Amino acid sequence: MMQSRNKGPANASFRRLTTIVLGCALVALTPLAVQTRATAADPLPLRVAATANDTYAEAYYAQDRGFFAKAGLNVELTTFANGASVAQAVAGGGVDVGISNVVQIASAVEHNIPFKYFAGGGMYASDSATSALLVANDTPIKSAKEFEGKSIAVSTLKDLSALATKAWLAQNGVDVTKVTFIEIPFPAMAPALTRGTVAGAVISEPSLSFAKENGARIFAQTYDAIGKRFMISGWFANAEFLAKNPEAARRFALAIYEAGKWANAHHAESAAILVKYAKMKPELAAKMARCRYAERLDPAQIQGAIDLGVRYGVIDRAIDASELIAAVKS
Repeated sequence: MMQSRNKGPANASFRRLTTIVLGCALVALTPLAVQTRATAADPLPLRVAATANDTYAEAYYAQDRGFFAKAGLNVELTTFANGASVAQAVAGGGVDVGISNVVQIASAVEHNIPFKYFAGGGMYASDSATSALLVANDTPIKSAKEFEGKSIAVSTLKDLSALATKAWLAQNGVDVTKVTFIEIPFPAMAPALTRGTVAGAVISEPSLSFAKENGARIFAQTYDAIGKRFMISGWFANAEFLAKNPEAARRFALAIYEAGKWANAHHAESAAILVKYAKMKPELAAKMARCRYAERLDPAQIQGAIDLGVRYGVIDRAIDASELIAAVKS
């Protein structure tokens, strides 16, 4: 009955009017619908670069534990050899977000590369050091002075590990110009020590624990030359990317801090994730020193490393830590 009444010209006009009204209503509601999808339904794509060592590992935890998905992000996570290669990938547009140490980012900014930290990363704590200067178990070296005329391996020549080691050597009476620094990837450092290719190596976890299990021992905690507690690494992006993608940055910061808090309280579970990405033995991960992760960005935890970079000529001018930080709304 109802269907037969809707076949007349008047009813056809009514149907056309109804269609127009509904169409206008949908158009009016479109901004709200888009906003709802952007914050809840459709995850935002984000290309993230990380390195498979404990100090740089939060993104792996966020990916595997679902913190990125919970924050509404669809993350494509790529592993790089070190912070320098991550910085190159971000600068070249190969990835959107990366992690690198303070000296790398400050040096880039000083050379007009518009990097900005927007989330804190791995912290150094002297009472639970995840990076140290190691030597072979059978080394004759017993004092810092004996490194003169010898070589020390670092992951990157102009980053925090090299500068901290130079500062520690200088504090202990060494003529740093008489020490050669060689760039070697973390996994290759233990063999280089035991072969005698280098006299020392600045190694971070999990490679540090591997080295201790394979003929090496800790000689000094060289990062103490900077301070007892400071930020080693942080999450950064190009300033232009952050300006154009504030929502993606906000979601990433929320997820990475949630991952950091979780990892700080769940060493066994986070170690299992690190095992997968770092290709290390589970028993090694279970006993190694673990990094603590920042839960906010504090310029005071960055400034010391910047000042050290200036002292050793890696950074040409004094930089205030606030220059490296972009504000991201929570």
